[in-house]
Amino acid sequence: MKKIAVISGKGGSGKSSVTAALISLADRVVAVDCDVDASNLPLLFEHRVRVEGRFASGDELIIDKNRCIGCGLCVERCRYGALRLNEERVAVGDELACEACGLCVRICGRQAITLREVERSEVFVSDFAHGVMVHGNLCPGDDNSGKMIARLREEADREAEKQGIGVQILDGPPGIGCPVLSTVTGMDRVVIVAEPTLSGMSDLRRARKVASEFCKDILVVINKADINENNRLEIGRFCRENGLEVIAELPFSKEMVMAQLNCRSIVEYAPLSECSYRLKKAFPKILG
Repeated sequence: MKKIAVISGKGGSGKSSVTAALISLADRVVAVDCDVDASNLPLLFEHRVRVEGRFASGDELIIDKNRCIGCGLCVERCRYGALRLNEERVAVGDELACEACGLCVRICGRQAITLREVERSEVFVSDFAHGVMVHGNLCPGDDNSGKMIARLREEADREAEKQGIGVQILDGPPGIGCPVLSTVTGMDRVVIVAEPTLSGMSDLRRARKVASEFCKDILVVINKADINENNRLEIGRFCRENGLEVIAELPFSKEMVMAQLNCRSIVEYAPLSECSYRLKKAFPKILG
């Protein structure tokens, strides 16, 4: 089993477009969309949901109005402003403001407040032209995105073993936080998609630092490489100094945008384009 994660350190660098192209180039693959806050792979590939499950991504505040005496202590101590007393002087919670920290549960002397785990998010296993896609929808406002990604990866491992698929390609979330850590843990290879901008170079440095703690085999794809020559050369210098191989430099291309608008990967939408050619050339290195 070979596991490859594609990350970027930021949003908007073309990470999902590159991931979709790699998936399209694979013979049979388990594709995992780890950006559970805003999944893109289900938008780029036609798929049929085969398994649908629920995931407990947060806690729900439960207040027993028969126990509450309206002392207001929970309202006073809640730093998020998630509680108030209604006209009947009974505590009422604000679901969107509540961070489920549990302080109100601990300080309520009447045990009128409890937190209950609630399954508001969804996990999907779908069949598509290139194999199996595992993806999910995290309920807006809920946390536990890292745990949800771990659940998606468990589903991916089961599907890969069951169907005898030897490659997993993970589309990582933006940033370098907990969801990214859950994505790159245990990877055989990490591909960082960078862009030649000042913020893009900063994010490349951060992404490399994080990824190198979990994986020693890191490759770089420079997207929109021709928009700034000086920054492109600076990325190349940084990669050489840190032992990173730049396996593809993709030009800025309207075809890449049109591929997204047509809900297809670039290698499917424009197989003869320069971007497709360079990604096809880089793909064997990514597979190793």
